[in-house]
Amino acid sequence: MLLLIAMLQGVVVAGLLLARGLRRNQTADLLLAALLFQLACSLIEHFIGFMGVYDYAREHGFDLTFFPFDNPFLYGPLILLYVKALTDRDFSWKRRDWAHFALPVVYLVVHFSVWSLPDAIKFQFLDEAFWGRVIRWVQQVSFYLTSIAYLTYAFRRFQSYRNLIEQEYSNTGKITLDWLRLFLVAFSAYLVFDLLFSIAAQAFNFWYTGWYWLNLTRALLLYYISVTGWSFAQKSSVQLAVLEQRSVQAQEPATNTATGKLTMLPEAVEKYRPQLAQFMETEQPWLDPELTLSVLAERIGLNASQLSYLVNNGFQQNFNDFVNTYRVEEVKRKLALPEFQHLSLLGVAFESGFNSKATFNRAFKKLTGNAPSQYAGLKS
Repeated sequence: MLLLIAMLQGVVVAGLLLARGLRRNQTADLLLAALLFQLACSLIEHFIGFMGVYDYAREHGFDLTFFPFDNPFLYGPLILLYVKALTDRDFSWKRRDWAHFALPVVYLVVHFSVWSLPDAIKFQFLDEAFWGRVIRWVQQVSFYLTSIAYLTYAFRRFQSYRNLIEQEYSNTGKITLDWLRLFLVAFSAYLVFDLLFSIAAQAFNFWYTGWYWLNLTRALLLYYISVTGWSFAQKSSVQLAVLEQRSVQAQEPATNTATGKLTMLPEAVEKYRPQLAQFMETEQPWLDPELTLSVLAERIGLNASQLSYLVNNGFQQNFNDFVNTYRVEEVKRKLALPEFQHLSLLGVAFESGFNSKATFNRAFKKLTGNAPSQYAGLKS
């Protein structure tokens, strides 16, 4: 019953995501819908086995053994493309993306080919023939290797995204995509459990009913992704290619892309560094929660690449830490003043340029070594 509920929920939420994705033109919703549908399909084989459908079909001359109800090789590509779609406003489906689905197609071809064999030949091939055992072994090993590769790539893409937004945005709370990190961790944990369970099954020769616990774990994963994935309707506002280019330029002398000439020599850092520091002290642009690298660059008369290079090399910080250093110091200053005692700690943070509790806590702990509440307790 639990498997049936999970399957139905997965199909329903996949349908809702498909409708929302088409209506809002959100590729991420379409990819998550496909992933949820695939997870729901992965529970069919075990569910109908418990229902006696295999025996009923066999009695009526229609055997379902080796029929591909699902396609596990779809997990990796769908996860990676979903991560790409969520982390880049300009993501679009490209012709080369179809290459990710070569293995899933091979899987279907092999399964349909074996399934369509006459029953006697099929069972002999699967249970006794050398190549039947090879196909099962290669399929299982390939699944784990490709899934690990795709998840690793997805984690790297996510971490790269998190690093890049800290070079552009002073408040990253709304775009940190914490849900995506939890999504990847949950799927990775399931994959580890799947691998350990499969090893145990080989060692102890589990009967069909023993595999229920693996399917139940997958059903719980399906339930979690359905609920949280539907709730996360955020569309990316980040142009990843632009941030990647600025990140490279932040480590090198800034160059004019039109002329190819250096627009900020390393020596110029010493000239502009005190000017930027004075501007930050007197104009206090960091009080604006929506302050970005591009906005600040325009205000001080530099382009974004020049400012990024200046901050990275003149202050040895990324833009996020650079701005939040002033905000944290402002919080500490206001906590010591009587006129701000009526405000909560979060209220003081909002008065100092932060726009979310999570961002404030993370920045304060990173820059001071103490949680805000600990610091406030020490000062009281």
